[in-house]
Amino acid sequence: MPTNVAEQPALTLESAIGYITLHATQEDLDRIYAAAKQRTKALRAVRAAAVTKGADIRLGNCNPKYMSGLAGVVVEVRQGRSTTRVDIELDQESTEILRLHRDIPHGVERHQLNNVPASICHVQ
Repeated sequence: MPTNVAEQPALTLESAIGYITLHATQEDLDRIYAAAKQRTKALRAVRAAAVTKGADIRLGNCNPKYMSGLAGVVVEVRQGRSTTRVDIELDQESTEILRLHRDIPHGVERHQLNNVPASICHVQ
C-alpha cells in the first residue's frame, strides 16, 4: 500500500467521475455537491474580480442561454454590497446574434448590455 504522496496513483477527473458513478453513497454525494457549490462560488468570485473597465470578455453560462458566448468590452463596472455588475458593449458579431432574440434597431452595430453580473464574464 502506498505510504507517501509520491507513491499514490494520480487522481484524475475520470477516476473521480468513475467513483461518483459507481461507488458514491448519498452521504458522499451530499459532500461532493457541497464542495462543488463552494468551488463554483470561489471561481465566480475570481472571475468577477478579474473584470475591469476596458476588458475584453465573453459571457459564460447565462440565462437566457442564447446570451452565452456573446463577447464585447466592459464599459462600466459597479461594485454593489454583494455583487459586481458591469455594462458591456457587444462586438458586431454578438450584436447580430442578439438581434435574433431582442428588438435591436437596424443600423446599431454595437449594442450595450447593462447590469450584467461580472461573475459570468470570462476575461479574454
